Amino acid sequence: EFEPIRVKFNDSVSQLEAAIGGVVSSVQTIRTGLSEIAVASNDLSQRTEQQAASIEQTVAALSDVSRGVAATAENAGKARETASTAATKAEQGGAIVGRAVSAMEEIEDSSQKINDIIGVIDEIAFQTNLLALNAGVEAARAGEAGKGFAVVAQEVRELAQRSATAAKEIKDLISTSREKVGTGVDLVTASGRSLEEIVAEVNAMAEVIATIATSATEQASSLREVSGAADQMDKVTQQNAAMVEETTAATKNVEAETDMLATSVARFNVSGQSGSRTVQAGRSQPAPRPAAKPAIANASAAQKPVASPVHAMQDRLAKGTAPKRAAPAVSGANALARKDEDW
Repeated sequence: EFEPIRVKFNDSVSQLEAAIGGVVSSVQTIRTGLSEIAVASNDLSQRTEQQAASIEQTVAALSDVSRGVAATAENAGKARETASTAATKAEQGGAIVGRAVSAMEEIEDSSQKINDIIGVIDEIAFQTNLLALNAGVEAARAGEAGKGFAVVAQEVRELAQRSATAAKEIKDLISTSREKVGTGVDLVTASGRSLEEIVAEVNAMAEVIATIATSATEQASSLREVSGAADQMDKVTQQNAAMVEETTAATKNVEAETDMLATSVARFNVSGQSGSRTVQAGRSQPAPRPAAKPAIANASAAQKPVASPVHAMQDRLAKGTAPKRAAPAVSGANALARKDEDW
């Protein structure tokens, strides 16, 4: 009558032992994995903090570089404006030099005209001198009546000579002035060419400065974008660091719960082999002393236990404690010796 109960009970105990053994093994595996996860999380947390610090330094450096490039772009813009102003002034100077060259050429033309006029005056003085000389000859022929006219002719001759001398001096001065004006024209022309070259160089410099300013502006914009991306990366890294810390804390909590589970499971005595606590059928042995531990025999109507072992086992299982093992497990055909009230 109790044989099916005994068999089912032994099967249940074996299954329970196997389940608890699996739980113990799983708990140990979980604890090992959690320890590795904790170590990896700590390492990842440290690396993430280092990365966050590096990114913060990078963001600060990018900010400094961005400010420097922005200042360079601003200075390049000012230099471009200055170069444009210098080019305008140089062009104005070139125009003035052009007008000066034109004025010098006009002066040279005027000097040539004056020189021609002086030549005419010199010719007139020469003719006047000849006329005065002829008048003096005629006055001498006239005798006493021509003395007064001879004096006038002499004065006219002297004036003609003085006019010729003055015209010659003026002509020399005008020639000298023309030479100096020619030299001035050459110098002003050279200055004009130099100013034209300066204007060309200033314009080229203005173009280069404009290119630098444009490049600096683009670099400043790119650096702002890179700085924004690095700042965003810094925020993400800080969030990752916070998540790693949360993961580490959660891992520690799970590890603590696993330790509690391991402590709870440790109260069960689990043998090395599954089913070692199974009670096998056999012949009952007489018990000469109360301390003797007879094997559990096949159930019969004449061999009923005094108390129900099932109820006692259920009470002990309900209290979360394992039944006391009466003797170590025996492999082979021998059955596990227990008291009647313990199976």
